[in-house]
Amino acid sequence: MTRNFSLPILLALTCSTVFSLETVGIVPLFDSTTKLEPATSVDTPAALITHIADRARDRHAREDLVNGTPFRAYDHYLSWYWEERTIALEIVDRVARGGAGITFNYTTLTALEAPEFRAFFRGGNTVAEYHGNYSAELAGPNRYSWTLTSKLPENRPLKTGDRIEIEVSQFLKAPLHGRKNYYGTAMLYVVGQGVVPWEGVGASLDSSPLPETAWLGGLTTLPYQYSNEPEHRFKQMAGNLSPVSAQPFLLGRRLHHTDFGSGVHSEPGNPAFETQAGKLGPHFVERSCIACHVNNGRALPPAVDGRMYQTVLKVGSDTAGAPHATLGGALQPQTISGEAEGSASIVSWSTTEGTYADGTAYTLQKPVYAFKGAVPAHFSVRLTPPLVGLGLLEAVSESTIMALADPDDAGQDGISGRVQTVRDAETGERRLGRFGYKAGQPRLRQQIAHALNSDMGVTNPVFPSPDGDRGTAAAPPEAAGADLAALTRYIATLGVSARRDLNNEAALLGEQLFSRAQCVKCHVAMLTTSPHHPFAELRSQTIRPYTDLLLHDMGPGLADNMGEADAAGSEWRTAPLWSIGLTAGVSGGEAYLHDGRARSLAEAILWHGGEAEASKEAFRMMPAGDRAALVQFLKSL
Repeated sequence: MTRNFSLPILLALTCSTVFSLETVGIVPLFDSTTKLEPATSVDTPAALITHIADRARDRHAREDLVNGTPFRAYDHYLSWYWEERTIALEIVDRVARGGAGITFNYTTLTALEAPEFRAFFRGGNTVAEYHGNYSAELAGPNRYSWTLTSKLPENRPLKTGDRIEIEVSQFLKAPLHGRKNYYGTAMLYVVGQGVVPWEGVGASLDSSPLPETAWLGGLTTLPYQYSNEPEHRFKQMAGNLSPVSAQPFLLGRRLHHTDFGSGVHSEPGNPAFETQAGKLGPHFVERSCIACHVNNGRALPPAVDGRMYQTVLKVGSDTAGAPHATLGGALQPQTISGEAEGSASIVSWSTTEGTYADGTAYTLQKPVYAFKGAVPAHFSVRLTPPLVGLGLLEAVSESTIMALADPDDAGQDGISGRVQTVRDAETGERRLGRFGYKAGQPRLRQQIAHALNSDMGVTNPVFPSPDGDRGTAAAPPEAAGADLAALTRYIATLGVSARRDLNNEAALLGEQLFSRAQCVKCHVAMLTTSPHHPFAELRSQTIRPYTDLLLHDMGPGLADNMGEADAAGSEWRTAPLWSIGLTAGVSGGEAYLHDGRARSLAEAILWHGGEAEASKEAFRMMPAGDRAALVQFLKSL
């Protein structure tokens, strides 16, 4: 869903956008001169050719329960996952161009002992049963091939629109480490279209394409989950992952799970990453990326008097957010040796009572903080946000975002979203801010580099000096350029979960109410990514993130006493809503907004003020059934 502007306003915004880009000097991240990686879909006169990657799986996609016991065996990662366990799959669809047959070529990183290729899901006797079970032919070193000519079980020629679910097993002949036998991702290929997100239909959960309204992340969207592993939902490869991304993705994942002090991997069965040990600190917030971003989801606030190790506490010397004289840009409560910078904790929660229009009471809570050691006068608390979809947000063009801005409220609707402008730490150019709670970082690489530096004390090519140290840069940086590139690839190409409850009457009503309450003025439903992003997976995707990536004044209730770049203390970037309904399963509980004060989605709405005051009041005035429907819609995302 897009914002509806009258023609004069649209023309004014268009003129304003051109004026702002040229006059303010915002330099786009990507344009027609950007070097692009190979496309994942190539249309030729003879065939539609799809290139996609896959990884080794423990078991099969639909193994949820076995004898009534959760069978967690699909979405998680096995030991040595980054070594010899990805494939590059090429699908040559001649049927799409009037020919016959579809050839599946796949290349592995090591030889297979049994190149099993399955096609056309059946699911009769077991959840892994296929009509076609083939032994692919050797077509070159570590390259295997199989051609399908008939649709099973009908045993007729293939035609455009046919559904072919495939699974490529990796039964390794002689792996360097780890076990030998693995299975693959259940992918649904639609003849003439490509690989698409799917849902299970009927008793056997036969794969069927999801409606495009469910593709929150475009073709990066994941199929529905049928194994009982909700905590792993934000850790999956994009549904259209390119072969060139497969190994960097897994190498980045390994870094993401590595303790930069000891080198230990967070998941059992994996060896320590010894070359990454000894890089932590000297001051830091946490020891690894995954320690803060638990399961790649949003963090929960600590218990009263608990340690705030999954929280970034930004500090400054003034209300504008200038670096603190001794603490730098963030309070780092842990240290390798000696005395830490200080610490903060929630000592209590202040509460506010309120009522809905129908008389139903509610209570809102707000954390009260206390400090030990250094006590900054200006600070802003930020719990770690979910990581899915960030690459897609980077791929949205500056012109698309600026077309949504209305800084002078020309629309006279009380909504005056505006762009954040920040400095590119590597080039010095002015960029449009898009990452972080106040859009303080312009690109994903810089956001990750800043987190390495500020949260773990790991210097890197973008930020070569420790936080708060404006002296000589460490030489060479502790995290190499290749490490930063792998981490960036991993975060950029995480898959986005599909929208659920597509036929749920309450959720559909809630979607209408969400629009009527004008929530869509900021939480813009639909955007299109640029054709110029270097990563093929992210280009030209229609996405549904529910954000405009703009700054909005949210009123005094949500304000802190420190700004960031051009953002005031009361201004926050519109948070994306995709995958918000999976929070409880991924994070182990619910906590929303920048400091985790909201214990439910309803509480998060009730904290909205400023430009969102009218939308908040619309929600507060709704009858209980409508409020529940609107929340049900949010939980379907």
